[in-house]
Amino acid sequence: MRIQIHTHSDIRAVPQSFYRGERQIDIVEIVDQWYGPGYRYVKVKAHDSSMYILRLDEISHQWDLIMFSASRAQEYQRKCHDMARSAQSRQ
Repeated sequence: MRIQIHTHSDIRAVPQSFYRGERQIDIVEIVDQWYGPGYRYVKVKAHDSSMYILRLDEISHQWDLIMFSASRAQEYQRKCHDMARSAQSRQ
C-alpha cells in the first residue's frame, strides 16, 4: 500500500510520521532496518503502540506499507504464548 511519509528535516531518509488513509501515524521508535536490492525496509513502533514495516524504493523514492500489527494483536499473541509456556511447565 503506497503511503505518504514525513521525514525528519535534517535526515531525509528517516521517517517521522506517515498517513494510513486519512489518519496520521507518528513514529516513536525505529526498531530495525535492513536493505534489499534497491529497497530499504524500516520496522517502526508508532504512537498507538502498533508495529509497522515500511519499504522505501530507493530508485523512485516511494514508500509502501508492507506489514501492520495492531497493539491488541501483539498483546493477544503474548498472552497465548504465556499460556502455552505455562501449560508446558505443568506437564
